[in-house]
Amino acid sequence: MFHRLLRAMPSKATMASSSWNPKLTQEQLLVLRDKFTEKPHTGAYLNNKEKGVYHCANCDQPLYKSTTKFDAGCGWPAFYEEIKSDALTYNRDTTHGMERTEICCSKCNGHLGHVFEGEGWKQRLGLPKDTRHCVNSCSLSFKKDY
Repeated sequence: MFHRLLRAMPSKATMASSSWNPKLTQEQLLVLRDKFTEKPHTGAYLNNKEKGVYHCANCDQPLYKSTTKFDAGCGWPAFYEEIKSDALTYNRDTTHGMERTEICCSKCNGHLGHVFEGEGWKQRLGLPKDTRHCVNSCSLSFKKDY
């Protein structure tokens, strides 16, 4: 079951176990709580084209509008901006011999993925920002617009 996960960062569980949604799968807990990463090209929302809003799978906070999702070819869902400026927290991540910026849900501190800037998406795809939020599918839930 866990063959789809890669260890991305050391475990930094910051919430009491009672704070985690009891409906989460073991895979979701490993990503959201223990900061694992899905293997690329395996996530449920990678190719989702439906209109709606992506929420935190743990606490249900809205995180991204589907209109900000784009195909970055990176193997994970990519978004160019969060739904509102206080939806995420940003943390310096120096694991694996590189410096990255981790993104977490600001409400529950669940690990979502990483954000990258200056990769040329604004010029290549005409996006409003040159930012890529690389997000694990299993850290998200999706609510379709009707």
